[in-house]
Amino acid sequence: MPMSQESGAAPTPACAGRVGLGGTLELRVRREQYIADVSFPDPCVILVTRGHKTLSAGDQQLGAGPGELLFINAGVTAAMRNRPDADGVYAATCVAMAPDLVRAHAAARNALPGSPWRALSHAPAQSTLADVVRHAAAGMLGGPTVSDRLIRHRLEELLIALDDLGCWCRISTAATAAERVRGLLAGEPAANWTAAAVAQRLHMSEASLRRALRGEATGFRAVLDDVRMSTGLALIQGSAMSLQQIAGECGYASPSRFAARFRQRFGVTPSSLRR
Repeated sequence: MPMSQESGAAPTPACAGRVGLGGTLELRVRREQYIADVSFPDPCVILVTRGHKTLSAGDQQLGAGPGELLFINAGVTAAMRNRPDADGVYAATCVAMAPDLVRAHAAARNALPGSPWRALSHAPAQSTLADVVRHAAAGMLGGPTVSDRLIRHRLEELLIALDDLGCWCRISTAATAAERVRGLLAGEPAANWTAAAVAQRLHMSEASLRRALRGEATGFRAVLDDVRMSTGLALIQGSAMSLQQIAGECGYASPSRFAARFRQRFGVTPSSLRR
């Protein structure tokens, strides 16, 4: 199976995604990072290749070193710490799987089991799961030369590998209102979205949309803010775009206002994550 990198090698920072399928982030940093309130709306697998990662959610804490993997189930919000190794490098490959893809896989298995988020500790870098994570990430980073059909196949392979380890993705049997809103906003996070416009695109009234989101303990502005901040975090860590460009991609005309909101959300400034 082709791999995107040698075992233990540090990936080049990059990020990519496919609508309705998933996304990937190749992370490489040279100083310790602590990022609060990181949301994982979709199931995600993180393969650490250099340094050490710690995730904390409530009273739970999970860690992974080189060659180890963390599986984070859908709906988790966690604080994240990335610590470089003795050579001053932290590196990891992250792959997230879109809810519709997970639902289709679960339906084919004729079950929708839920499990708590968990670590796949001490999984060796050359394990089947590690290879599959690299394979899926390489496909999404391959650009238009790699078809959606092939990306789907690679992500389904990842879901099967997780099944084999008893690590089943927790997912609702039908898309929630927040999920539908998120899917729409994520395609154009910089657009001047309103609840009325989103409701119209989703073929429902604004009142019905707001009521549905309240029933899920969230609101339109909260979902929009989460999409924009998550997009900003991925671009800061996985692209060479300037902070001004990233602010624009996240719907902020002012980089300083974007930076202020980013710090309020994650407890760290955008520029500090690039030092």
